[in-house]
Amino acid sequence: RHGVEEVLGEAETVDLRRLGVDDAGAAAVLSRCPRARSVNLSDCRRVTDATAGALARACPKLRELNVTGNPHLTAAGIDEVVEHCPALESLYLAGCDRIPEHLLVKRYARFCDIFDEEEEGPWAA
Repeated sequence: RHGVEEVLGEAETVDLRRLGVDDAGAAAVLSRCPRARSVNLSDCRRVTDATAGALARACPKLRELNVTGNPHLTAAGIDEVVEHCPALESLYLAGCDRIPEHLLVKRYARFCDIFDEEEEGPWAA
């Protein structure tokens, strides 16, 4: 057991995508990963703002968070991550239907690669 605790304690990347974890499972793992800089919760369709709060408290060095395809996260949960993770640089929020587009632009644009869908992307001249 101590070996797992040591590995989690040193982990800078935590990838829980598609594992079907819920808030309790995600919080149990994230609470043991204080050095995490990158967390992938994409397609973890059972996590909510409670996981975002646990992440915000447990992973202050977070730089990148991927919650793509999460139907339960709201702006309140993402706000908590933004507030408690000063090193945050990147958010992946595609498919987070409970976060309105106007908030994506207003609050999170500095963390997201947001471009007009009619353009061909940020590389378009």
